[in-house]
Amino acid sequence: MIEEGMFLYFVPPYFASGIKNIECKKRLMLVVNKNTLYNTLTLINISKVDGKPNCFTYPFNVLIRKYNPPLPRLSFAKINDNYVIENFTGLEKYLYKNGYKIEQTEYNNIINRYNKYIANNKVERISFTKDEFLETNM
Repeated sequence: MIEEGMFLYFVPPYFASGIKNIECKKRLMLVVNKNTLYNTLTLINISKVDGKPNCFTYPFNVLIRKYNPPLPRLSFAKINDNYVIENFTGLEKYLYKNGYKIEQTEYNNIINRYNKYIANNKVERISFTKDEFLETNM
């Protein structure tokens, strides 16, 4: 079962502004909301710090200090976009590190920063269907 605080690792069909993911590179996503009413998951992109010296000049990037385990490198959460997908049977096979969760204080920090950010800023929502997900991740 997928829960908040777990990571998914998959190829998102789309990025911000509806741009199709033509690189087909997998991305690590943190589950920040599990909506049982609509059977959806809200995810945010997790990126490694390596090679991105200016990543913390943006207010929408949140450093993950206690990253290991489960993350292999110093990373940050990009809270300015969120990805929404149906929580379908079979999605659990895309769990990162068998569903190992992020450290709770780190998760709380990300959620607190996320909630403050979305209260005052526009956050782009990138949605894709189960079929779009499976087409990209076969």
